Amino acid sequence: VVILEELNRLGLLFLLEDEAATLRSAVLQWGDENQNDDLVRPIAQGMIAVWKQVVAGSDFLDPDSVGVTATPDGDGYILSGHASFSGLGDRPSRIWAFALIEPDSDYAPAPVSLLVWPDLGGLSISTPRNLVSGAFHNVAFDDVWVPRFDLLGAEGDGAAVITGRVQTDPRADLPTLLESETDALLEYTRTTQSGGEPLSAEPIRQQLLVEAYIASRVMRLLRMRSAWLHETEQGEGHEDAQSALWEDQATQQLSETTQDVVGIYAMLDASDPRSPASGRFDRLQRRELSNRDPGASGGVNAESIANSLGMGTGTPQGDRAPESDDDASS
Repeated sequence: VVILEELNRLGLLFLLEDEAATLRSAVLQWGDENQNDDLVRPIAQGMIAVWKQVVAGSDFLDPDSVGVTATPDGDGYILSGHASFSGLGDRPSRIWAFALIEPDSDYAPAPVSLLVWPDLGGLSISTPRNLVSGAFHNVAFDDVWVPRFDLLGAEGDGAAVITGRVQTDPRADLPTLLESETDALLEYTRTTQSGGEPLSAEPIRQQLLVEAYIASRVMRLLRMRSAWLHETEQGEGHEDAQSALWEDQATQQLSETTQDVVGIYAMLDASDPRSPASGRFDRLQRRELSNRDPGASGGVNAESIANSLGMGTGTPQGDRAPESDDDASS
């Protein structure tokens, strides 16, 4: 708990959210007994290297965005297609893949999460040269047969499994990352002067900072509301997605506010002695850009909310509310 709180104070809690740590958290939540025995302790000991699939855009039900399909075949699935993966190293211990099972009816495709061994027949790996050496890889699946016991979670749960976040010790007094970064920006503007005045004294900066503060505290309220609804079993099933959607949008707003308030120095990393807050604001912007939804649609969280309300593509046609005459004519 003490280590978690110290990492959070320094703005380094994201270090616990790499591919391996995220998989460990997913296995604890979604894995069966064998997967827990085989993966949880070795991952914690640093013995397993994980590559995690990166879905283009945010539509986890669009075959073009996902890039990989899974065809049921006896006791396994046949994977076809190609996708990008994130993870360090030249060779992983597990490839954490995401694929779609094409439906035979009007239902949406069923997303699945699979832990694929890298030495299976028909699987090929290439690592393009980029700014971050060895961080991103291309994996092609040419009719790769994967056994069903390598499925993580159930059919249909794939998006929730692969987009889950690391679960930290609930005893740790941890605000969300959004709250921590907002507080760090407020503290910086209070203690940094320009023309003999704190940065926070300038009216336009004040307005931007107030909006960022409000957004971060709304995030806390949504999180507390979600936890209360879960505990009292009064939720409608989309509360976590609602909180996550707000957090993603508010984090993007905070990144833009940081650039406006701090200026060009916010883009200096920790290696530059002129960087404010030891490069913390640069890390914030890089992390937010890497997680940003280019389609601005809210991705899997918006889809989860829509499905819960009977409006999403995952809702069977017969279960959707009928169109009114006005809707049909518009």
